[in-house]
Amino acid sequence: MVVAWIARHHGKDSAFDANHLGKLERGTVRRPSSLVRAALCAVYDATEADLGFAPTEAADRVSAALRGRTDVVALDAVASVLGSLRRLEDVAGAAEVVPSVRRQAALVDRLARNASGDARSCAVGLLSEIEQYLGWLAIPLGQWGESRRHLDRATVLAIEADDSHRLVTALSFAADRSLRRHDVRTADALNEAAARNPRSHPALRTYLAYQRADVLARGGDRTEAARQLGRADQLVDRLPGEVPESGYWYTPSFFTGERAFVLHALDDRQGARRAAADALAAMPATWRGEEWEQRRRELAELAA
Repeated sequence: MVVAWIARHHGKDSAFDANHLGKLERGTVRRPSSLVRAALCAVYDATEADLGFAPTEAADRVSAALRGRTDVVALDAVASVLGSLRRLEDVAGAAEVVPSVRRQAALVDRLARNASGDARSCAVGLLSEIEQYLGWLAIPLGQWGESRRHLDRATVLAIEADDSHRLVTALSFAADRSLRRHDVRTADALNEAAARNPRSHPALRTYLAYQRADVLARGGDRTEAARQLGRADQLVDRLPGEVPESGYWYTPSFFTGERAFVLHALDDRQGARRAAADALAAMPATWRGEEWEQRRRELAELAA
């Protein structure tokens, strides 16, 4: 699509080399040319910031950190790119962003080696977040071993950084992975371990409550699952106005979708269809076509 856009707007005789895209995907090109950036923005209907192309000043700061000592400003620049990649995934899908996220992981790994003190903890925590994101991206791609490897590393890094929120997030993602694999026993253990940490954000605790209800329902404890579902619904009503950037999807519509999964596990097909339809109606347009939207649509279209 990018090559076609360039040919259409700049002519087939443009100096653009299609191999440039391959180099960009392999990470041998640090920053695409202005022509490629324009094409990518047009194809994905996004800004350069949305696509994770850091401003020159930020890139210079990161470059300086790689040559010397890492500081928090350089890490913030990388974190902003990670946030942009998450938004791009909403539009383009997991497979499109995995190569870029892997390059971010390699970059932050190098920055962590050059860091000390608070900057070291910050770098390790950011690396944990990137690893947990890679673990999450591998799930819709069916790369179960890859997902486990990244989530295990994310957990270890979060412990090293003493970062409770990232630790709990990694554990919750690992529990979700186990549920997708129908391994209820492992999901139960991971969810319980995550829920024991009181220092996570209320939105994450809400997610854990729905996950707990799902685990209980799949494990056959329908009474306790229904009680836990009611508790999770109450937590949604008390959600704070702001959520962490790393969990921007924790919205009421997202949790309505989680409710649908629990109702389906409880064999309440009508309730699951209704909750899934409500979640889809309130879902941001940028989530359309994504894996989590498709899973909710499957519930909304269940036969009576």
